[in-house]
Amino acid sequence: MQNDSDRFFVLTGGPGSGKTTLIEALKAGGLATAPEAGRGIIRDQMAIGGSALPWLDRALFAELMLSWELRSWRSAG
Repeated sequence: MQNDSDRFFVLTGGPGSGKTTLIEALKAGGLATAPEAGRGIIRDQMAIGGSALPWLDRALFAELMLSWELRSWRSAG
């Protein structure tokens, strides 16, 4: 038997499409959420002068995205 806590949803969309707004609304409604990885990585990389940015090094950015999402998934579980 599956209950509601066993379900996960993935939101995708381009920049400015409303992902963060929707995540915040779901969180305000009491659902468990995880922050969007891309926004945090870009913020952090810009702060340290890093190159793991989608417009500089897409492969490194993708590696950090995967790492961030795996950490979020583990902490949610």
